[in-house]
Amino acid sequence: MQLYKKTIQIVYYFLILFISYTTMNKFLSIESFQTNLLKTGFFEDSTTIYLSYLIILTEFVAVLILIFYKKLGALLMASMLSVFTIYILILRFYGRYEVCGCGGVLNGLQFKYHLMINVVLVFSSFLIYNAFKNKNLYEN
Repeated sequence: MQLYKKTIQIVYYFLILFISYTTMNKFLSIESFQTNLLKTGFFEDSTTIYLSYLIILTEFVAVLILIFYKKLGALLMASMLSVFTIYILILRFYGRYEVCGCGGVLNGLQFKYHLMINVVLVFSSFLIYNAFKNKNLYEN
């Protein structure tokens, strides 16, 4: 049980760091992020500007919720990452996926690696959610 708790804690903190890292990179390289959104052909110039800020704000709020409301945050994170995964699958289906535009060390990632990372993050979020449903597993 102690190993399980430690594993959940490691996954939890990794998820916070990972999403914070990609969010900050998107914010610091906003023009690059907007260009990547434009390249998909799904969004117009004006839409891309608003959408990019909305995505960054959503990710930032999701991290805050994950920090302060673990169970709800994990569910929100799993939902958000599922939407992102469906988005890259749609891009791939329509032949519009070029490379990952998440920023930082992930920028330029090929589809198969991006998909693998997203799937791991989705399952990790559900693992955290399931663990935090049991209030004896963590301390607030």
